[in-house]
Amino acid sequence: PTSRWVDGSLSTFDYLLILNRAAGRSTALTNDHYVFPWVSDFSVKHGGWRDLSKTKFRIAKGDELLDRTYQVSKHHVSDPGLSDLALCIYLARRAPLS
Repeated sequence: PTSRWVDGSLSTFDYLLILNRAAGRSTALTNDHYVFPWVSDFSVKHGGWRDLSKTKFRIAKGDELLDRTYQVSKHHVSDPGLSDLALCIYLARRAPLS
């Protein structure tokens, strides 16, 4: 699949689906849902790509807040994944598949 993705015959979305399935992820399990990287820059009116050299937290909150948070907790993400409640809210708000 990687060579098909590199040559453009496989979309990035389909490639990520294949990688998630190969990693044992499933849409049926709340703790093993598919992972898709956040690459779009939502601060630009017509989209674009975000700066991948910075984390989402650093982009959203800024360097100063990240440094202050890290000094207190040594880690800026308190939970490694979505909580069950956050996942259920996301799934409830997601547009239905047709």
